[in-house]
Amino acid sequence: MKHFAPIAVMAFATACGSPEERAAERALREGERPYREARFRAADSIYSQAAFDPRVAYNLGNALFEQALLDTALHAYARTIANSDEALTRSQAFHNSGTGWGMLAINTDSLAERSLEQLADVRIVGEDIAAKVRQFVVRDSLQKEQVRLEHLVDSALAQSAGALKDALRIIPTDEDARHNLAVIQKLIARRVKEAEEKAKKDEDKNKNKGLSERAKQLIAQADALVEQYKFTEALKVLQDGLRSEPTLRQQQDYMHKLDVVTKAAQAK
Repeated sequence: MKHFAPIAVMAFATACGSPEERAAERALREGERPYREARFRAADSIYSQAAFDPRVAYNLGNALFEQALLDTALHAYARTIANSDEALTRSQAFHNSGTGWGMLAINTDSLAERSLEQLADVRIVGEDIAAKVRQFVVRDSLQKEQVRLEHLVDSALAQSAGALKDALRIIPTDEDARHNLAVIQKLIARRVKEAEEKAKKDEDKNKNKGLSERAKQLIAQADALVEQYKFTEALKVLQDGLRSEPTLRQQQDYMHKLDVVTKAAQAK
């Protein structure tokens, strides 16, 4: 994505009308200088006082964006979009919102990569039961976080594409929005391809390892016992079933975890 420079802040007009209108004009006037001097924290402090006005909310979004405060910037742009009837203002807010969502997706993708590296480093080893329990907890937490981050990336990319398309619907000649949309669409296409390749690898890896119906029943029985905190009984169901249902070997990790939990519960 090319370097993003927020579209120029909205200018003020005349200080007239209702108290709210005068407050908005004052915020636009007083916030312009610190914003143009790159004192973005000072600018957002001023704009925050009248963010009920869509023009001020837009400027607030830009000041927050420049501080890399993407979540709050996106909220400010959303307020502009919801409250403005002016086409140019809405288009600019959609444009900046779309770019903000794209940057959020890219940042989150980097977090997901680091989380995956941490997950790969986790090993369930040793004889110490307490240590094994901690290892299982860490691994499960990282797996859940990995799933959450991946979903956030996909959601942010979809939000980005939608917002940039909305900007182009209003102003079809916005070439920066068109460029950013093309970049986001390529990122989406790449993720779709990667997901398809992973699914194919998983399918090839497990094509001869399908669970039998009996094995599925045993797993369901074990799960029901786990929900009742009967870990020893659950483990016995799977271990006994393994003698007649070889496909249960796929659940060795599950049985290992149950074994660790059972020994931990029995430890004095």
